Amino acid sequence: MELPKELGSLNDLKRREAQAFKVAGYWHSTLDDVYEFFLPNRNLFESTTPGQQKMERIFDSTALEAIQQGASKLQENIAPIWSRWATFAPSDQVIQMLETGDYGVTEQEIRDNLEKQAVIIFDYINRSNFATQFYEHALDLLVGTGTLRIDENQDDNDPVIFSAIPQKGIAFEEGPHGKIETHWRRFSVKARNLTRQWPGFKPSQMVSEKIKNEPDSDIEVSEGVVYMPKSKKYYGCVWCKNEDYISWMEDFGASSPWLTGRYSKVSGEIRGRGPALQALPDVRSLNKAKEFVLQKAAIDLAGMYTATDDGVTNPYNISISPGVVIPVGSNNSSNPSLQRLDTGANLQLAQFEIAELQTAIKRALFNDLRDPTGAVRSATEVAIESRELSKRIGSAFGRLQTEVLIPIIKRVAAILTRRGLISPIELDGKEIDIKFLSPLAKAQDGEDLMSVQQAVAFVMQTAGPDQAKIAFKLEDFGTWAGGKTGMPAELMRSETEKQQIIQAGAAAAREGLPTSAPPVQ
Repeated sequence: MELPKELGSLNDLKRREAQAFKVAGYWHSTLDDVYEFFLPNRNLFESTTPGQQKMERIFDSTALEAIQQGASKLQENIAPIWSRWATFAPSDQVIQMLETGDYGVTEQEIRDNLEKQAVIIFDYINRSNFATQFYEHALDLLVGTGTLRIDENQDDNDPVIFSAIPQKGIAFEEGPHGKIETHWRRFSVKARNLTRQWPGFKPSQMVSEKIKNEPDSDIEVSEGVVYMPKSKKYYGCVWCKNEDYISWMEDFGASSPWLTGRYSKVSGEIRGRGPALQALPDVRSLNKAKEFVLQKAAIDLAGMYTATDDGVTNPYNISISPGVVIPVGSNNSSNPSLQRLDTGANLQLAQFEIAELQTAIKRALFNDLRDPTGAVRSATEVAIESRELSKRIGSAFGRLQTEVLIPIIKRVAAILTRRGLISPIELDGKEIDIKFLSPLAKAQDGEDLMSVQQAVAFVMQTAGPDQAKIAFKLEDFGTWAGGKTGMPAELMRSETEKQQIIQAGAAAAREGLPTSAPPVQ
């Protein structure tokens, strides 16, 4: 299969892939540790077999439970299940164009159309497997890096499929501004599934024989989705291991099916670092402390004993374990044949240290914000919780919006547009604004709203209402506040309607009539 010129040759792609996986390999040791303690069943880089026990070294389950609750907390605050967590609005450029020219459409008509599109997009997101896969994605995000794949399904009732991709076998390339632009993946696919996973897959002669004669055999493949800055397009390509032949290629246009989010990022590193990685030292200490406590408890239950021995005791043959019998020359003056040893350890101190470590791990993963009783919370309690989470996450939420939430919306919109399920409005190619409505976004907007309220109230109290009207555009305060609080577009008045009300009020004032707002036609 012939490659576009801007992609280069297959050797160029293989060279880029090899370099990306070389960089990814630097992280394997670190990620192995954090996944072993937090998500042992999800993702280990070491070779494992299906059904293999992966928790032999785990003596405390605090980290396992904490990251699951943390992922649920992250999901319900940035992309809540069965909720619309974003809406659309015309950008400032579009509004300015409407004010300066006649485009045959009003601002309100554009807003209404965008609102309808948002409803359709989130209807398809909610009816897909988004909820389950985003939760898996959130688990990886709390470690540091999470990857989602958004594919187009042939079913018109369920056209979008989400897949949370484990970090094993994934590598990335960044652009000049730190954005992940290219994804690489190495994995095995059953021979019979090659043409199903990539429609139009053209196997080589050797692979064709595998498909025909050994359909259940595993074929190792490399998949890349490569961004080309000149054309601003994403190209997908697949080749089989040890073959110099491109078996599949697709032009995805401006929408990549892959997205990778990073919780936070250190300069010079391509992968992210999350709260689970930061809490790893506490988890290691907790696990070791719990191991010692369990050993002490076992020794206390089974005991250790000394037994008299007329020979010479070899200390290298002695093991310290429950029920062990240590030969000695003599026990005491009465010299009983067998005597129990007193271990003398203070379990209360150990339990105190364990409790402190458990609390620190739970706080690192936001478990302290969750009501352990599971009681129904009021809207005020939920809002307070979201504000506290907003303070802790800080800049991470902005990164997640840019790297995860916006790409999800754009990819789903691109799929639905191609299927003819939505018709995005384009006014001279200008972009629309994405307004987030999630609890965390509302919490951050609430902080802005509170600051503005305090400023306006201060000026009114100190200088009077007239000076406040001069200093601030109070006539626009309602519209701005409505946007910050997530007021539905259908409840917001357009600029035309507001002008009608103002003019009607002025006319009523001239005639000495009440100036209550009349109904707007």
